[in-house]
Amino acid sequence: MTLQQIINRGLELGLEAVEVYANTSESNSIKLDEGKLDSYNMKKLFGVSIRGLLNGKMAYVYTETLEDSAIESLLKQLVQNVKLISSDENEFMFDAGATYKQVPNLVSNYKNYSTNEKITMLQDLEKKILAVSPKIVKLGYCQYTETSQNIQILNSKGLDLNRSYSFTTTVVGPLVSDGDQTAVGRAGDVNPFFDKIETDRLVKESTDAALAQLGAGFVKTGKYPVVFDRDVATEILGAFASVFSGDSAMKKMTILADKVGQKVFGNNITIMDDPFYEDALIKPIFDDEGVPCKTKAVVENGLLNCLLHSLKTANYFKTNPTGNGFKPTTDGAVSATGTNLFIKEGNLTKDEIIESVQEGIYITQVNGLHAGLNPVSGDFNVQSSGFMIKNGKIDKPVTLFVTSGNFFDMMNNIELIGNDIEKRFIGVASPTLKVKSLAISGK
Repeated sequence: MTLQQIINRGLELGLEAVEVYANTSESNSIKLDEGKLDSYNMKKLFGVSIRGLLNGKMAYVYTETLEDSAIESLLKQLVQNVKLISSDENEFMFDAGATYKQVPNLVSNYKNYSTNEKITMLQDLEKKILAVSPKIVKLGYCQYTETSQNIQILNSKGLDLNRSYSFTTTVVGPLVSDGDQTAVGRAGDVNPFFDKIETDRLVKESTDAALAQLGAGFVKTGKYPVVFDRDVATEILGAFASVFSGDSAMKKMTILADKVGQKVFGNNITIMDDPFYEDALIKPIFDDEGVPCKTKAVVENGLLNCLLHSLKTANYFKTNPTGNGFKPTTDGAVSATGTNLFIKEGNLTKDEIIESVQEGIYITQVNGLHAGLNPVSGDFNVQSSGFMIKNGKIDKPVTLFVTSGNFFDMMNNIELIGNDIEKRFIGVASPTLKVKSLAISGK
């Protein structure tokens, strides 16, 4: 069946409204090991999520084939499923006729280059990294990936939308050794253009990060001013992003549920959800329900302006949808999540922030973040590594300590904000952040 035929057949079977969400994706990955091709994986996926609406209830089925008999069976199952739903919350499908911002699709040029050229790029990158220092013994990983996706949404209310993107990702991880101590650095580049992959930056950032960790010692237990590297701050924001979701609020899984219009963070904190943000790589013009995406300050100068809403959660809270209804998986239900969620930059460089600390810790890596946090309470305890800061300068590396705190308290105690959000980020971003004080468990 065609997508339109699926919709027509669903209506014939008694559904009030039918929607199809077709996802075509491709991922090609090249991995080297000691200069030789270790693996070359190609994945092509096609799937269609079908939603059926009846009496305000919505059910879902998923298929990877459009063969007539399989679709017929799925549609009949969909009708049965929607009749069994007893949830009190009403569901909706979006009508056609909305106005969408015009943003060009992100189109990579990687198809203009041969596989051999891509392997050669990785081999040259590996050689340059190994040549930096004899302490660099090998690359733990040296990988290049191409990603493309096309989404098409059609429904019986006249909606017919399409969006697509493609880009490359290159990641390297040099392993360094000095005596009985080892460490691993990491650097990555997400780029729509193969010929503009920043190989020189990858060499410098990955080797600097690895070599700087050699000789790492321990930190004494106590409370310290903490500077979070932008990548770590981004991980923390991403781990707690669900606190801004209308789904979390509806399920009483965020303390922000009833705080719209109230001050929740420090006056210097503004958190944007901006699908069209210049430094973001992917710029969606509509969400997975077809609702136009829009720019909004979720938190502005510490005040919670809004939560992120799908059609369902907006109806529950008697407000407008915000264009944030997305599918965490292509075959799953819609939930309210961010487009490009980020902490608005300040006006200081990372070095200027570090210079403001007499004695503290600069955290460059955290492990087990999702296992060590509670998004409802905001508490977190994560294994960390980084550097001591002494008299405004980076001092000795430190490792194997635990950083503990509370996300909501922390966001009320951010003293300084950097101006260094990563270019071409995907989904979530933060600049460097200085926190007044956090508990550190070391030795």
